Amino acid sequence: MPDPFKEEPTSYDPKNVADDMTQFSGAPGKVENADGMRASLIALSGWEIGREIDVTDCPKVLGRSVNADMSINAPSISRRHAQIDRIKENDGEYYIISDLKSSNGTFVNNAPASATPLKDGDRIRMGEVLFKFVLQDEIDARFHREIHRRIHYDALTGLLTMDAFRQRLDAVIRRCGRKGRFCLAMTDLDGLKRVNDTLGHLAGRMVVREMGAMIRQILRPEDLAALYGGDEALILFSNADIDQAYEVAESLRKIIETRVFEYQGRQFGVTISQGLAEWPTHADTPEKLIAAADRALYAAKHAGRNRVCCAETL
Repeated sequence: MPDPFKEEPTSYDPKNVADDMTQFSGAPGKVENADGMRASLIALSGWEIGREIDVTDCPKVLGRSVNADMSINAPSISRRHAQIDRIKENDGEYYIISDLKSSNGTFVNNAPASATPLKDGDRIRMGEVLFKFVLQDEIDARFHREIHRRIHYDALTGLLTMDAFRQRLDAVIRRCGRKGRFCLAMTDLDGLKRVNDTLGHLAGRMVVREMGAMIRQILRPEDLAALYGGDEALILFSNADIDQAYEVAESLRKIIETRVFEYQGRQFGVTISQGLAEWPTHADTPEKLIAAADRALYAAKHAGRNRVCCAETL
């Protein structure tokens, strides 16, 4: 199976900050904040491309820190990178953005930001992340949310794509370092091939879709799950040691074990096997952590399926 974590290396160079930014003529101007409109930043590259950040209510501090008003988990973003304010004057309202002495700078249409007024359509670069400043109504906001969903989530299962999961996993590792604890589960359905062979692949797709729904059902608000490929999934249990993750994984196993599926009048069931690995007990890189969880999954399959095995028991 190809390594989902393999990607081309990138580097940040302030000299190239204008390479992919749209050029604008004239200085940034005032922005009327019309009734029913909201001010937003739309991510155009890097990080969570397509995500909308609502900045209508100001001031808003943007940065990598979890304590920032809007947290942007990207390596090139400073902990407190920039601030957006809304200014009210006699002739209306407008928004300004100011760099907060960030390492990689904040730029509006290629110019360094220093209490720079924003207008609809302005391009803002913070580190390696490019945003577009927009004023939009609820229809526009729903459109951007749908674009973000289609980019970052698998359409069949509702789970994150591996690219999106990788970004969040890296952010969790940066945040917790060597002192924090979290666990990763690799899961695989038992009996899906039998379903495909006897009832057809449409029945199999139904099972995979419902697997995604059941995984989402057991997740705590801080947990994450992604479709690894086929019917394999990855689950990240945040702020959890191996024992805590095991309890949640067991609840998922029981839910799937007792679920009765029905397709074209025929009833059937499947089960799920899971392998757990803990950071940093079992690995010191994301790749090794997934490999440890995968080995534990193999042990669960080898031991008879429909069970949870931990990396420490190998």
